[in-house]
Amino acid sequence: MQQSQANPPATTTAVSTAPTPEVSFFSVDYINSVSGSAGPRGAQAAVLFKIQETLTIIDIGPLTNSNTEQTFAVESQNGDNVALGFTLRTAIRSLGTYDGVNLSSATVTFQDLDFTSQV
Repeated sequence: MQQSQANPPATTTAVSTAPTPEVSFFSVDYINSVSGSAGPRGAQAAVLFKIQETLTIIDIGPLTNSNTEQTFAVESQNGDNVALGFTLRTAIRSLGTYDGVNLSSATVTFQDLDFTSQV
């Protein structure tokens, strides 16, 4: 007898990418352009290492807004994203001026994944 396949409900609010159970998104606003410091020992790499001390990065978006902002997808910590944002901001700001880029005013903003648009 053939068994029917059961599909999971399509109404979940959790974002899921196998094998990661949940994904969170946040943007780092470097305030200053980091395009001139994008090498393996540059400011952009230093920020990536700071983020990886706390979170597992799944994907990294391109630099946007005149090379001052970047969006990250990370494994969700199922916790308070506001507190985590402050922790990341403090860690990034602690780099100070790194490879000629002042990171002491950088900000971190967690975001909901929202594909809605007005037509």
